[in-house]
Amino acid sequence: MAKHWFEERDPFSPIQYRYAGARPLYSARSELQEIQVLESDFFGRMLVLDGVVQLTERDEFLYHEMLVHVPMHSHVAPKSVLIVGGGDGGALREVLKHESVERVTLVEMDREVIEVAKKFFPDMAAGFASPLVTVRHGDGAAFLDDEGRQFDIILVDSTDPVGPSTSLSTPEFFRSASEALNDGGVFAMQTESLHFHADYVDRVQRALKAAFGAVDLYGAPIATYAGNWWTFALASHAPIGREPVREPAPGLRIYCRELHRSAFVPSKALTCFTSLGSGPYRRG
Repeated sequence: MAKHWFEERDPFSPIQYRYAGARPLYSARSELQEIQVLESDFFGRMLVLDGVVQLTERDEFLYHEMLVHVPMHSHVAPKSVLIVGGGDGGALREVLKHESVERVTLVEMDREVIEVAKKFFPDMAAGFASPLVTVRHGDGAAFLDDEGRQFDIILVDSTDPVGPSTSLSTPEFFRSASEALNDGGVFAMQTESLHFHADYVDRVQRALKAAFGAVDLYGAPIATYAGNWWTFALASHAPIGREPVREPAPGLRIYCRELHRSAFVPSKALTCFTSLGSGPYRRG
């Protein structure tokens, strides 16, 4: 039997990953993007949007736990949470593990992503059935423009900053998010690879500092994302410590107090990476 191969079409990366034994299960085009589900002997089911792998069953918990639990454990008792993007349900699943949470609003542009997640990734998408959850369909940036200050945690779980997702990393969006964050609240978003996108990471850090006042950066190793060392930005109106402020929520696979502490990028590391440049290789 011939082996199925899947090769990414990643416009935001200088390399392309190729997956062996990735059999197609589902393929369709929504109003916004191409959606595929693949089945891999090694990675399990894989969600692919516009030719780029978004998650695999084998390692999605690494991304979702680090995106969610570092900011959530930086707040003493988060009650109201906004997730921008996150239509696969992984971030929502992790947010709902915190007993203090009273309401979650998830704003996803593409309703088809949610339906595909419910069908092919039911364990990950189970949180959509929670009575604490309200789902809105539309642009997260436009949603925040219409909202008042009312969230303890804002999480941006977006695709790469190309196409429709570019609106989620602009100074205007960050100002809207800052205005929607309660006092003592925490904002977090994925900010790509420190290896390949250091200039983008630096630009986001600067824009967040201008909008919020306090900003920090942490990372996690994720094998299925180009560059592998993935980064996440934290921002708040008040200084952000690098220690969790409470005990870990139940039911976690990788997040713990020690990982929280060690995930933060040394303050000078970003400067070192941006000094290398993000363009073609240059000899020293």
